[in-house]
Amino acid sequence: MTTMALDEAELVIGEALLADDFGSKEPSENEKRAVARRWFDSNIPKLRNLICGSAAVRAAALGPGKKDRNALIAALVDVLGTSMGLVVPVTALSIMIMHYGLDRLCPKFADAGEG
Repeated sequence: MTTMALDEAELVIGEALLADDFGSKEPSENEKRAVARRWFDSNIPKLRNLICGSAAVRAAALGPGKKDRNALIAALVDVLGTSMGLVVPVTALSIMIMHYGLDRLCPKFADAGEG
């Protein structure tokens, strides 16, 4: 799962968001990805508040092992899974956040000159 591409993560999230939608036809993969991107964009402030203050995410992103993508994803999954009450799969969301960029989500990480 940690090698999931962005379009795969968007597809997984879009499918989860549309799971209870009773449309007459199945949405296309492009529609599912678009739903996921809109959901992600609208939740950036909430994600930022949750993730940027997490000591575990900061340590995984900026610590000595910062090149370990799996450790960072695990930290994101832990924070997201326990705090947000999500309707989307947290691992797919963590992958989406990684593609978005922690330095972009948490400018203070980049300002520290370490991220």
